[in-house]
Order: sequence, then structure tokens, then C-alpha cells
Amino acid sequence: MAFHVEISSSFRQRARAFNLDEAELRATVLEPWVKGHTVHLGEKDFEPKDSKLVVLEGPELADVDLSIGRGWSNAEKASENVTRRLVESAAVPAKPVVAILAEEDAARAEVAGMLARLDLELAPWDELRSLILGAAAPAGGRGHAAVLALGGSAPSASWLFDAGLARGALGGRALVVQLGDAAIPAQLAGIEVMRLEPGEESSVRALGERLVG
Repeated sequence: MAFHVEISSSFRQRARAFNLDEAELRATVLEPWVKGHTVHLGEKDFEPKDSKLVVLEGPELADVDLSIGRGWSNAEKASENVTRRLVESAAVPAKPVVAILAEEDAARAEVAGMLARLDLELAPWDELRSLILGAAAPAGGRGHAAVLALGGSAPSASWLFDAGLARGALGGRALVVQLGDAAIPAQLAGIEVMRLEPGEESSVRALGERLVG
């Protein structure tokens, strides 16, 4: 299946695109549209507030289907109008896949429990670390986030190194968290550290707000 797009403006401009895949549709049309940003389509610029968007989902169109200006009418005959569903879906912040960096099994388990209550998908830390070191963009698709968790013990040099990798690659999507009432390690002076109480609903909500927004 493919997506076919038409944008028309109140200034009598119109542009169409055919045979887009979902990733291309989201990146080039849906994301800027829901944010109110200019959409570039068919060498034309459209402002969402002054334009109408139509997205059809249906079979991929062959060259013969697109010839002699018949592309849109052929798309309408064979496709479903999915504009409203896709715009509403794009307007909802995408939930990230979250990796946990923790040296203590108990800390890892507590954070995993909080993320489960937030209905967030987990990824192995080694998987995210490989993405970062491989210079692949960790933010593809829904994107990644990381919870860099500390329990009661001071962080090791390897934990600090990996935490630095995550913060460098993910920026604000890498959260350093201290569980319980243990003192925040001196090595983290000057770094924002979020204190969490795993058993408290307020901590779960606060973590969700930081990860999802």
C-alpha cells in the first residue's frame, strides 16, 4: 500500500505527490503540518492555516496510472481517505523506546517497573549503545530515550562513560535519575539529576512527562 497526497491553498495553489511510504509521508508532510510549519510539496510552499490536506491510502500507482493528469482521479477510485486518522495520529507525541543504564539489578528492575506503568517499550542498553557508537541516528522511527539510573552505590567509571555517551547523543532524552534517598554522587555535580521514588505515583508521572512530554 502507498500514500497519495494533495495540498491545495486558498491562493489557488495545488500540489500532489504519489506513492509515498509512511516514513516519507510523516517526515515531509504530516509532522510539519501538525506543527503549523511550512510544507514543501511539488516545489511549492504551503502554510497549514491557509491550506487543505488530503491523504489517500491505497495501491501503488504505475506510470500509466499517473499519465495525462489522471493520477489523482485514479488514486481516488482505488484508495481510502485517511487524512483525519493520520493527522490525529501525528499530533500525538510519539512514545520513545527507552533503554536503561543501571549497574544494580534492583535499580534496573525498579525503573523497568515504572516504564511498564507508563506503557513504554524497553530496548536493551547494549542495542542503544551500539547505535550511538556506530554513528547511526538513534532517533529513527519513534526515537530512543535513556534512563541513566543510580541506586545506592557510587557510579563506576564505565557507567559514567556510557552515561556521557547517551547524554551526548540524546541530549534531553537521556535522563539521569537517582532512586530513593541516597545522596547524589559527587561525580555528577553540575548535572541535572532527577530524584525518583519508584513506589510513588507522582514519580511515575514526572518520569513520563520528561520522556514523552
